[in-house]
Amino acid sequence: MAGTSRNLQTEVLRDAVFDAVPHGYLVLDPEFNIIDVNQQYLDLTRTRRKDLVGVAMFEAFPDNPDDPTADGVRNLRASLETARSTGRPHAMAVQKYDIPLRGPGGGFEERYWKPLNTPILRQGKVVALIHHVRDVTEETLFRRDQAIRLRSAQRLNDLAFWEYDPSTETIYVSRAFALMLGLPEREGTIPAPECFALMHAEDRSNVHAAFEQEVHSPEHTTVAFTHRLVLEDGTTRWLSSHGELVRDHREALPRFIVVSLDITASKEREEKLAETLEDRDRLLAQKEALLGEVNHRIKNSLQLVASILNTDARRAGDGEVRERLEGAASRVRAVTSVHEMLYRSNEVKTVAFGDYLRELCGNLAAGDAGRDGVEIQCEPAEVKLPADKAIPLALIVNELATNAIKHGLAGVPHGIIRVATSLEAGDLVLEVSDNGTGKVEGAKEGLGTGIIRGLVGQLGASLSTSPPVTRHRVVIRVPLQAG
Repeated sequence: MAGTSRNLQTEVLRDAVFDAVPHGYLVLDPEFNIIDVNQQYLDLTRTRRKDLVGVAMFEAFPDNPDDPTADGVRNLRASLETARSTGRPHAMAVQKYDIPLRGPGGGFEERYWKPLNTPILRQGKVVALIHHVRDVTEETLFRRDQAIRLRSAQRLNDLAFWEYDPSTETIYVSRAFALMLGLPEREGTIPAPECFALMHAEDRSNVHAAFEQEVHSPEHTTVAFTHRLVLEDGTTRWLSSHGELVRDHREALPRFIVVSLDITASKEREEKLAETLEDRDRLLAQKEALLGEVNHRIKNSLQLVASILNTDARRAGDGEVRERLEGAASRVRAVTSVHEMLYRSNEVKTVAFGDYLRELCGNLAAGDAGRDGVEIQCEPAEVKLPADKAIPLALIVNELATNAIKHGLAGVPHGIIRVATSLEAGDLVLEVSDNGTGKVEGAKEGLGTGIIRGLVGQLGASLSTSPPVTRHRVVIRVPLQAG
């Protein structure tokens, strides 16, 4: 008897608590018929218990027939069906769901709700559902002025907010996002497929994947993606979207709150920049090819000039004329070899001067130096030089070596010419030395010496010589950086 009394007291207490809680609660059977309601819910909806208990949910609370955008029944049914099928609570975004006025005159009153639908399980089977609502009408209406300001700021900054519920496959769109999608300006819940259908077909799977990847993640996990919208008029817009996963309580099914930024103008600028860069690269490639062809033709033309000079030198017989023609041919060959290296290496602006110097010294050793028994030693630094520095330096080496062979080493049984380059404090230092006698005291300056001085001046370089104690030495210091 005492146990029965305690059970009765517990039931009375439970009923008292049910009626006293500050939010509205309906208890529904699995077919969404109302089987119980607390007093707060009756007060919120201005109904009586006999108006609701035993009545189907959507007969008691139909959509407002005077509102063509009303979607409260559809959205609430989808949420209840989700909670029933999954056995897990489902939280809804704020819903506009007008309530019928049951007094004289009838009609509907505009109301906004924050619903949570929770299944009651017995042995793994849903035996009932709790429909828990919080009336947020006053708060929603109070925030309308703020929402207008926010929408103005969104339009100014191409921003829009939306809410995606993967459980019911619905999206709550703000007015700004509706406009961004090319839809009528209104807030409300729309089927997600309608929204996703507006996304570019190539981007749609990536957007779905971004949500699916995080749907089981903890609350506040971020999601981000970029995609295109294809509007009804055929125009394409680019959106960059960032959002967070939220749950209204620990066990509730997840939804995503997302903000999207229209980045079409930025994307168009990127595409134009990419096109410009492609055009630039194509033009540069054409320029490189043309310069390579120019170097090739210059090399061929100079070779022809050198051949003509050599032919004239042979016909001139021995004497000063022949010597001058051979010298001219040698200078032309020095310039020719630079253009040949530019062409062979596919470099149109710079010369690998170490490789070039070795080749030049090899040609000299095979020519006059070899005939006169002179050894040429080459010790170059590995450096790349622009053609406008490489050509004058090539001519300088050619003149110094030729002068040494013909004058400084005349009569020396084992003549040695050393050609070396090094890098010092941003300068290229060229040193040409030999074990000869150097310039004869009081001798008149020849053409070769004049050419060297002119080339040194052209390079903005400095020239110094050492008297031949053991070796005659010429040092030329060439600044590599523009002064």
